[in-house]
Amino acid sequence: MSTYIIRRLLQTVPVLLGISLAVFVLIEFTPGDPVAAILGLQASPDEVERLRRAMGLDRPWYIRYGLWLAGVVQGDFGLSYQNGRPVTELIVQRLPATVELAVAAQLAATLLALPIGVISAVRQYSLTDYFFTSVALFGISMPNFWFSILLILVFGLHLGWLPASGFVPVAAGLGTHLKHLVLPVTALALFNVGALARFTRSSMLEVLSQDFIRTARAKGLGDRIVIYRHALKNALIPTLTVVGLQLGFLLGGSVIVEQVFAWPGIGWLSVTAINQRDYPVVQGVVLLVAAAVVWINVLVDISYTWVNPRIRYDTGGR
Repeated sequence: MSTYIIRRLLQTVPVLLGISLAVFVLIEFTPGDPVAAILGLQASPDEVERLRRAMGLDRPWYIRYGLWLAGVVQGDFGLSYQNGRPVTELIVQRLPATVELAVAAQLAATLLALPIGVISAVRQYSLTDYFFTSVALFGISMPNFWFSILLILVFGLHLGWLPASGFVPVAAGLGTHLKHLVLPVTALALFNVGALARFTRSSMLEVLSQDFIRTARAKGLGDRIVIYRHALKNALIPTLTVVGLQLGFLLGGSVIVEQVFAWPGIGWLSVTAINQRDYPVVQGVVLLVAAAVVWINVLVDISYTWVNPRIRYDTGGR
């Protein structure tokens, strides 16, 4: 197992290198000048040239990429163009809010989607199945930015049950913090509930048609044991892959929801950095999210052995 983990971690190195190069090159050819964004359009050519040299933007892009990559290896993502603060400091400051939002949304989605998928599969083509399938389709079809606005209008403004937006740290009160968390978590979890419920239903239907399930029923085992001890455990293997992919998407794809609910995470940070042409911040956020997605996939692969003890990774990585 340790050999397999080391092998997978080493495989992430060229992936992250390719992502860093792609991001750097794309930003290099993106319209807009960070120097003009800092000084304004009224700056003289001499001022622009001095600042460009001070920021190192007068060098070729491949030289700047090599210097930036050398700093990244040491944990230094450079300095923000706008305020001169270290990019690592800005990301660390905003990252906990995004991680909390993503983990809470994925946890809520998983706890709702698994029972929905199992019940739909067990009661295939029943009214319950049709109802849950309709709910799943609604979740998949509803854009999260539109659903976020509806949640704010209904529960924040009309009913007044929950705060419409904003972020309150835990130190200011756990109850108040959780109230501000409910609406953005609901908006993010809706799509994942629909997608994961449909995938769980499909996986359960496939497992329930297998010979070992018929053998378990022939032995006189109860439905609860057959479904939850035998069928669900085997159906969870592909479902875990979807959960890992969804969590990775939430870490990098909660930009719109963070904007709508004024949630101070890395999504909000990246949008602000893009608008201000603060390219070191954009590069740092993208590389961090990419690394998180890769590491989540490694953890998902390792979790297969917990769900199904028959799966083992030998020294060959198979």
